[in-house]
Amino acid sequence: MNTFARIFVSLSFVLPVSFSAAQDIAKPGNSIRIATYNVALNRKKKGELVKELEGGESSQAKAVAKVIQIVRPDVLLINELDYADGKSAKLMLEKYLSVPQGDQKAMEYKYHFAGPVNTGVDSGLDYDNNGKMGEPNDALGFGYFPGQYAMAVYSVFSIETEDVRTFQNFLWKDMPGAVIPIKKDGKNYYSEDAMAKFRLSSKSHWDLPIKIGEKNLHFLVCHPTPPVFDGPEDKNGCRNHDEIRLWSDYVSGKAEYLYDDAGKKGGLKAGEHFVVAGDLNADPVDGDSRDGAINLLLNSEMVNAAVAPKSTGGRHWADTQGGANAKHKGDPAMDTADFNDKRVGNMRIDYVVPSKSLKIINSGVFWPKPDEPGEAEVKRSDHRLVWIDIEK
Repeated sequence: MNTFARIFVSLSFVLPVSFSAAQDIAKPGNSIRIATYNVALNRKKKGELVKELEGGESSQAKAVAKVIQIVRPDVLLINELDYADGKSAKLMLEKYLSVPQGDQKAMEYKYHFAGPVNTGVDSGLDYDNNGKMGEPNDALGFGYFPGQYAMAVYSVFSIETEDVRTFQNFLWKDMPGAVIPIKKDGKNYYSEDAMAKFRLSSKSHWDLPIKIGEKNLHFLVCHPTPPVFDGPEDKNGCRNHDEIRLWSDYVSGKAEYLYDDAGKKGGLKAGEHFVVAGDLNADPVDGDSRDGAINLLLNSEMVNAAVAPKSTGGRHWADTQGGANAKHKGDPAMDTADFNDKRVGNMRIDYVVPSKSLKIINSGVFWPKPDEPGEAEVKRSDHRLVWIDIEK
């Protein structure tokens, strides 16, 4: 039996609820479950989320925790959890994930990681060229206050914090061949002064080595900006493209240019196991992301993208909601987000993509159909939890 399998054979369990075959998420005993979940636990004012979470009675946080307790990932990325100097991540763990929700068992995450992000950090410049400064669009990443829309990682295995690499401060201009937005007159949308301070990551990019037996699994997480809310220059689409490209370069030996926040240069060493995870805000065939943005990652020779997580609920809700969904080209079973059906429709934008060195033995999108367990709880976010089980 290989290293990962020996360690995790003891981790099999019986879920405390019964699922239909369409929503079967029982985890094989020789596997590691890795997941991403945009939980939409962001608030418009600084400190507001902490106050909401402190009492342990936030209905939205309880619903999120219940979904997580149903799926029971061993390693989990949460997107859109306000940072608050790490207080929100800690409260989410102590007051919600570690507390049984309904008939579910509590999660026992011994390790978690949260860090600062670019959202809401004022640039001191007029980034959106509207003649005003200090607005959310003028921050290094869109946000009303520093740390809004942040992220956190929870793990039952040790996060090797001394070896963590973060790329919050990497400048967009330092990426060779960057897709910089252009105005109608052919000039760069952003001035030289703006680009001199413009960070590529709208939140941050983290490489978190997770110790599993004698080996590390690099958990590569981020949350690129949505490729919308801009004009014909497609500034957010350009940034989204290059935020995804960062990880594609990082794992494929093309990141000699890259420097982390500690000044270390280069990408991931050849032969390392990794999983890229996050709300990447790019659908392979539908939506407004730049052509090929997500395929920079999915078509990389370094990843195992042969298996796409699916749900029967995704197909059910696309058919039921109709609207823009009827015009989509993608398989609705792969959808991971439930957006406005008149204008956008449901999309596949959340991903858990392992290295080619890792074998996927099961995967799914937790999107219940009516009357299935968790159906009410998932509606507290417009995203769905995506998971894979890997064996190594």
